[in-house]
Amino acid sequence: MIKLIVTDLDGTLLTDNHEVPDRFWKIADRLFEKGIKLGIATGRPHFSITDKFQSIVNQLYAISDNGSLIIYNEKELLSKSLPKQEIEALVLAARTVDNAWPILCGRDHWFLENSDEALMNAVYAYHSNFKFVDDLTKIDADILKMTVYDYAGSEQNSYPRYKSFENRLKIAVGGAKWLDIMRPDVNKGEAVQILQSLHNISPDETLVFGDFMNDYEMMKTATYSYAMKNANPKLKEVANYVTEKDNNNAGILDVIESLCFTD
Repeated sequence: MIKLIVTDLDGTLLTDNHEVPDRFWKIADRLFEKGIKLGIATGRPHFSITDKFQSIVNQLYAISDNGSLIIYNEKELLSKSLPKQEIEALVLAARTVDNAWPILCGRDHWFLENSDEALMNAVYAYHSNFKFVDDLTKIDADILKMTVYDYAGSEQNSYPRYKSFENRLKIAVGGAKWLDIMRPDVNKGEAVQILQSLHNISPDETLVFGDFMNDYEMMKTATYSYAMKNANPKLKEVANYVTEKDNNNAGILDVIESLCFTD
């Protein structure tokens, strides 16, 4: 019996237009009625989850910034910030990569140095809570993660520049144009395990969905681990299952209905 469901957002639950499928809302209500716990695990910030799921946000486990922050019913269950001494080096490294822009992700705002049109279009697709600053290395705020928006492709272009940081930080390709950098003990899988421990839920009772490599660790926490049909091939290799439909055709909802609503 499934007791916990955790899903990624972009490329997974959401369509390519960043929309929640209409069917989701009734399915979520049925899950809550059955006592099944539902989590959203995303590289997005917490306020983006709040914007997308206003009507049910206090019933969700909101896992934001790839597991850096977990909030349930306005209660903070976990918060892990980037070490301040690492931020300057991370920002300076991004400045050496062509076609890439660093963004510092705080709990309430994203901080940017540049108002490039393509960058702004990408940021607006997720939220509008951002601030422009002259120098990201001078920010005095708790930063949950740094993300790099890479026009040329994060896996091929910016990721190689950050491989040297992997001995002390978590580097994750979060999307075709996104590279995420967190504390070494932060990932979505760790967040799922916290929820499992909190509620005495086993991997056999857990269902997870993802599409990109920032979902990699999460795939290992559940017997019912699903990579999306449209997922990165490397994620499909570690997932136990692949959805029959992609994110634009509500692939995860068919799986949830088949596994959770059989009575």
